[in-house]
Amino acid sequence: MKTIINKKSVILTILFTSSNILYTLTSLTGEVILWTSAGSKKVKGTKKVTSTTILVITKFITKRITELGYKYIHVKLKGFKKNKKNALKCLKTKQVNILSICDNSSLAHNGCKQPKLKRI
Repeated sequence: MKTIINKKSVILTILFTSSNILYTLTSLTGEVILWTSAGSKKVKGTKKVTSTTILVITKFITKRITELGYKYIHVKLKGFKKNKKNALKCLKTKQVNILSICDNSSLAHNGCKQPKLKRI
């Protein structure tokens, strides 16, 4: 007996690293449909983390989502960058409906106390 998978919604995971931004589009079961990054668009150096490259990549992703026939997306964000808001703004202005936004950034707890430095 075959199970019917909802082909209307997908999960878009955006990972913000210190030098790159990775986009992964997966189905609800976790199968990767499409992935891209700022580096794969032939942008090099510190220009990869600017708002203009985010705009270009989000346009590419939303165009591909509509071509594949998906209408709804769940957005998962990970990493610490000020450009998260820019990415969400770009996604909200497009034709794709956002069902949920989840921020999976891990928070530092400052760890153990550093040993005292010796004064000489």
